Amino acid sequence: MTDMSTRHPYLQNGEYITSDYDCEWLERVLHEAAAQAGIYMPYEHEVAQGVLRYMDNHCPLRTVPLRYFFGRLRRVLREIGLPRVAEALREQLPPVSIPLDALVSKNPLPLFFYTELRHKLDSLRRRGLTAYRFSGTHRCSLVLGRRRRSCPTQKRALLELETFLATQGC
Repeated sequence: MTDMSTRHPYLQNGEYITSDYDCEWLERVLHEAAAQAGIYMPYEHEVAQGVLRYMDNHCPLRTVPLRYFFGRLRRVLREIGLPRVAEALREQLPPVSIPLDALVSKNPLPLFFYTELRHKLDSLRRRGLTAYRFSGTHRCSLVLGRRRRSCPTQKRALLELETFLATQGC
């Protein structure tokens, strides 16, 4: 995330509020909309940067409803000559950050760790949050493999973790 992220207004969708969004997320959203509209948009980064710069420096709101944010983004896209991209734009929340190393420190045994992770993912899905960003996978695999450094056992634990996440649709 960029240094400017601390000044972002919060994005709100129902009960969920986040300030954890960045240029990369917005570029992906724009790229998906452009692809859906069948338009090549080589300046996604510049548009995303401009929107975030406005959010950081000029937006008077502390919390911005997601629907309002995407409505304004559609307006900007129309104004710069991309009405088809504006129409294809899909409202979506930024990925939720899940620190696996913190979760495994509370639940170091694989059975309890995977049960807790499944409950956390199910809870997020029930609230409509389906995009995730995982951190701490290496440290998590060390704890699950009961190792202090990388070795075949740790690599198996990492593969098991990656397989679990893939089967969960992450």
